[in-house]
Amino acid sequence: MSDLKRKIAVAAGVGAFAPLPAFAHAMQGVGDFYAGMLHPIVTLETALPLAAISLLVGQQRRETAIRLVAAFPIALLVGAMLAVRADAPSELIVVELILTAVLGVLVAFARRLPNWPVLAPGIGLGICAGWSNASEVFGQVSAFRFVAGLVVGGLLLLVYGNGLVRSLKVEWAQIAVRVVGSWIAAVSILVLGLR
Repeated sequence: MSDLKRKIAVAAGVGAFAPLPAFAHAMQGVGDFYAGMLHPIVTLETALPLAAISLLVGQQRRETAIRLVAAFPIALLVGAMLAVRADAPSELIVVELILTAVLGVLVAFARRLPNWPVLAPGIGLGICAGWSNASEVFGQVSAFRFVAGLVVGGLLLLVYGNGLVRSLKVEWAQIAVRVVGSWIAAVSILVLGLR
């Protein structure tokens, strides 16, 4: 890999998980529900892990996908309830990076797995994402509506990613999904190494 490509990869990895100020407030014309719904896709440190789990579940058997689609919103809700009790610990980002790297590697391998290697990191990621996103709710935002939007948004990301991967029938598109998984793993490991 050339030096310029390596520098670009490092910059992309650092930028993906760099802590940014979170403004989880209702935007002008957008209510609390929609702020919660959009929050996972506008914060890259949440969007990347959710993309990884949605790609992985799309590669799995239908039964495994249905189980995770049912369990994931509950995990997001549990994480959001943890945020009501306490702020997200600083180590939560490390856990999310590890889970994202594991999920990216599993996407790159593109193997059908038993239920637990998909469900365990998926549920863990849901709890982490719910906790980290909901802990950013400030006083002017209705926590109930924000969390409801967060759960719906996370579920939609999972379902649409799953459907996208399942609809890809040509071999080159399936290889592209594996490449995306390998890059997700690489970025996560790179950022984890820089912490």
